[in-house]
Amino acid sequence: MGSVPLPKGYQKRCQKVTLGNLGGYVSGGFYRGGMFTWFRHKAIDRELTELLDEHARVRADASQVRDFLLRVLEDNRNGVEKFSDAALQRASEIIDQVGPGAFYWMTDIAAQMVVLSEATLHGHSTNVSVELGADADANSIVELVVRIP
Repeated sequence: MGSVPLPKGYQKRCQKVTLGNLGGYVSGGFYRGGMFTWFRHKAIDRELTELLDEHARVRADASQVRDFLLRVLEDNRNGVEKFSDAALQRASEIIDQVGPGAFYWMTDIAAQMVVLSEATLHGHSTNVSVELGADADANSIVELVVRIP
């Protein structure tokens, strides 16, 4: 296979490329940054989109866990049956969607609440008591402790 004939004067702006028995002239811009730059920008755009999508997914998952915790608090205030079928079903759905990280995160939130309670019992101020004051309720504490970026 021979070289592809190019218009007169165009060959000066192109470079000769030989690929095995294939040969010809290609635009220098294609190989010297044009197409590769385009591919690199596309790859960066794809990676950024993936990061943003992952962040949005994690944020949505964290919101589900926080909202479930707030629901349990509300159920406790209203005397709703503990471990009801509906609550267990919702917990199961969250764990199926988010995975064991949801269980661990809920346990970590509970541990933080215990540490806050212990500090308060011992008369120590915490960031929660400083930020929310004496009028804090359970929902505002959860909103402060469970911050979602």
